Amino acid sequence: MDRSLDSLDPKFKPLAIHLLARCVEAGIAVMIVNTRRTAEEQRENLLKGVSWVQHSKHEDGLAIDIAPYEYWQRGGKKSISWDASDPVWGQIGAIGEHLGLTWGGRWKIKDLGHFEMPEAKQPRV
Repeated sequence: MDRSLDSLDPKFKPLAIHLLARCVEAGIAVMIVNTRRTAEEQRENLLKGVSWVQHSKHEDGLAIDIAPYEYWQRGGKKSISWDASDPVWGQIGAIGEHLGLTWGGRWKIKDLGHFEMPEAKQPRV
């Protein structure tokens, strides 16, 4: 599991940096949970039931997963609260969507910390 911004596609990396910066400006310290993912890691995530797609934008460097740092601080990835009723997720989602990113919190199966390059529209920076 990669967490490096340098692993992201060059056209997505500046958007990910803006997302992180805007969260911090809003008083929400965040942790990068995942950036680039291998095809094997994606297959493992499918088997574990933590991903629902055969090919993830993480594999192309066009997605990032983040979480509030305070959640991560409690004990790493397993300690993150993915409770959609927690208002911090709505704040983080609004920040990403304002930048033009696609937010996984809008999906039928919610992926609250996931942001990716949108398909058609141009992101705002």
